[in-house]
Amino acid sequence: MLQKYADIIIDISHEAIDRAFQYKIPEELINKVETGSYVEVPFGKGNAIRKGYVIGISDVPKWDEDKIKEIKGVPDEGIPIEGKLIRLAAWLKDTYGSTMINALKTVMPVKERVAKKKPQKDLSEFKLDIEKVVSLNSEQTKITDEFTENLIHGVNRVYLLKGVTGSGKTEVYIETIKQTVKQGGQAIMLVPEIALTYQTVSRFKMHFGDRVSVINSQMSKGERYRELMKARNGETDVVIGPRSALFTPFTRLRLIIIDEEHDSAYKSDNSPKYHARDTAIERARLEGASVILGSATPSIESYAMAKLGKYRLWELKERAGGGQLSDVKMIDMREELKLGNRSIISQELYDRMDEAFKNGEQVMLFINRRGYNSCVSCRSCGHAVKCPKCDVALSLHRNGFLMCHYCGHIERQPKKCPECGSNLIGGYGTGTEKVKEAVEKFFPNVKTLIMDRDTTLKKGAHGEIITAFSKKEADCLVGTQMIVKGHDFPNVTVVGIMLADLTLFENDYRAAERTFDLITQAAGRAGRSEKRGCTVIQTYQPEHYAIAAAAEQDYEKFFEMEMSYRQILKYPPVYHMMLVLITSKDEETVNEAAKFTAGLLREVMKDSDTGSVIGPGEAAISKINDVYRRVVYVKNLKYNILVKAKEYTEKKVQEKYPVGDVSLSFDFNPVNMY
Repeated sequence: MLQKYADIIIDISHEAIDRAFQYKIPEELINKVETGSYVEVPFGKGNAIRKGYVIGISDVPKWDEDKIKEIKGVPDEGIPIEGKLIRLAAWLKDTYGSTMINALKTVMPVKERVAKKKPQKDLSEFKLDIEKVVSLNSEQTKITDEFTENLIHGVNRVYLLKGVTGSGKTEVYIETIKQTVKQGGQAIMLVPEIALTYQTVSRFKMHFGDRVSVINSQMSKGERYRELMKARNGETDVVIGPRSALFTPFTRLRLIIIDEEHDSAYKSDNSPKYHARDTAIERARLEGASVILGSATPSIESYAMAKLGKYRLWELKERAGGGQLSDVKMIDMREELKLGNRSIISQELYDRMDEAFKNGEQVMLFINRRGYNSCVSCRSCGHAVKCPKCDVALSLHRNGFLMCHYCGHIERQPKKCPECGSNLIGGYGTGTEKVKEAVEKFFPNVKTLIMDRDTTLKKGAHGEIITAFSKKEADCLVGTQMIVKGHDFPNVTVVGIMLADLTLFENDYRAAERTFDLITQAAGRAGRSEKRGCTVIQTYQPEHYAIAAAAEQDYEKFFEMEMSYRQILKYPPVYHMMLVLITSKDEETVNEAAKFTAGLLREVMKDSDTGSVIGPGEAAISKINDVYRRVVYVKNLKYNILVKAKEYTEKKVQEKYPVGDVSLSFDFNPVNMY
C-alpha cells in the first residue's frame, strides 16, 4: 500500500498554522485519518505524546523518510470544533482556490499576542427606541412552527425567507433562535454592515440578555478572541456580527441566519474569496444545522435555488402590525430641468420634506456616493484631476481637498487647470456632503447628519449616529447604502432616493440587481409605524426595468427580466464564472502576462463545449497605487472545470515569472467586477 503522510498542527496559533509537522499514517489508521482529524503524535526530542489536527494529506514525504515519525492514534472522544473548522477550511481551499494556510487563518479563532486595550464600548450605551416585544402574526407563526417541527425531528434545511420590508423578519429570527436554544443549540446571526449590529443587538438582548455576543471589525484582536472563546466555552448562545462571525467556534451550532442575504458585503475581498451564504450552507452540513437566508430582495442566485426547490421558500407578504408599504413617486429629473429646477432636490421631494418637518417627522436621503463632488474637471480643455497613483478621478470634499478613495492620496483643489491653466475648473457630480448642503440651504433650521464611510471611521461612530437619529436629535439623515439596510426608524415618513440610476452605470453585470435592491431597501425605510410613508425616486432613467420594478415593489417582475438577461449572456447563476486578475508594477510585464494567462485558459477550455474565455483587457480601474491591473473572465456550466483551469494556469504562470514580478488572484462567481 502506498505510504500516506499527514500535515499536522500541534497548537492552534498563527505561528503553528504557518508551520505544520509531517507524520506517517500507519496502515491500521489509514481509514481513520482525514483532514480535520484529531490525532495523537510523538513530539519533540522526548517524543512526548501531544494532540494535534490534520490539515492535509499527501503521498509525498517532505523530509528523509527515516526521520518522519508515525501518528500514534486517533482518540475516540469525537472531533472537537477545531477539527470541524479545519474541514471547513479544506472546503474553502478547494472551492475558492485558496492556500490551506489562508483558509485556516480565515476560519480558526487563533491565539494572538496582543497588547491589552480598553474594552470596547458596551452596546447597551447606545439606547435605541426599538419596538416593544410583539406577538407573532399568522404568517410568522406558520413559518416558526414549521421550523420548530423540523428542528425537533432533526430535519436540517436551507430556508429562504422572502419578506417585504417591515414584514417582521427579525421577529421570525428571534423566535427560531429561541426554539434552537430551547433544544440545547446555539445560533449565529450575520448582518452585512456593522451599522446594523447596534439595532439588532439591542433587540436581541431584550430576549436573550447576556447570552448574546457581538463580533465586529472595529474590535481589537484581543477583544475578538475573548468573545470567540466565550462562545467556545458555552458562555454564549447567540453571536451577532458581519461575515467573519460565521466562523464562531460553537460546539452545538444548530442555526445560522444571514440577514439581508443579497448584500455584496457577504463576499470576501481577500483570499479565500468565499461567499458567506455558500460557506454557511457547507458549515451547516458539517455541523448538522439549518440555515435561514432572509431578505426583501433575495439574491438572484438564492431565489433561483428556491424556484428549483433546493431551498425551502418562506414568504411574508404583509407588513407586521397592519402597516402599509410607502407610496412611491417617480420623478424624471429631465423634466425637472425643463421646468427650470437645477437643484438636486426635486419639487416633489421638497414638498414632502417640508410637510414632514412641519409635522415633526424625519427624513432619510440616500445617495450612493460620498463626498461633495464626484470629480473636478476643466470646462475649457476637459482635463479631469486624477490620482497620480491610480487610474481614477479624485473626489472633491467639502473641506476643499481632493481624495482618492482607493489609495488614500489627498491634495488641495487646484485653482487653475494643471493642463491648460484655465480658471474654468470646478467640481461636478453629487455626493453626501453636497446633498446635506442642499438640505441646509432649503431648510436652515433642520439638523442634518451624514452617515457614510468618511463619517464612520471613528470607533463607535455608527452607533452614535444611529442613536442620535433614533432619539430625534436630528431631523434628516443623509447617507450611502449603509443607511438603507434593515434600519427601523418609526418616525421616518419620507425617503428620498437621489440619482437612483447611479449604480446602473457601473461596469458590472449585477448593476441592475444592485440598483433594484438599493431602491427597494431604501423605500422600505419609510412609514414603518402607523404613519404612512412616501418614497421619492429621482432618476434620469425611469424607463429602465430595474427602476420601474423597484418603484412598483415588484420583485417577481424584476427576477423574470433579470434571469432572461443572465440566460442570454451566460452569467451566474445560469453559468459559473471565474475572474482572473493579473497585476504587476510594470505595464509591459502585466500586458505580456495577461496574454499568456488568457492563452493558458483557452487551452484548458478548448475541450469544453460550454466554456468561453473573455479577455485579456484592462480592469475597470487599470492602475491602483502604481500597480497595473488586467483581467480575464472565464465562463463554464461546470464549476469543477473552472477550479481545474485555475490550478493549471496558476502553476504555469508561477513557472514562467519570478516571484514578485506578476501576481494572479482568482475570484469565483464574483459579486463585484474588477
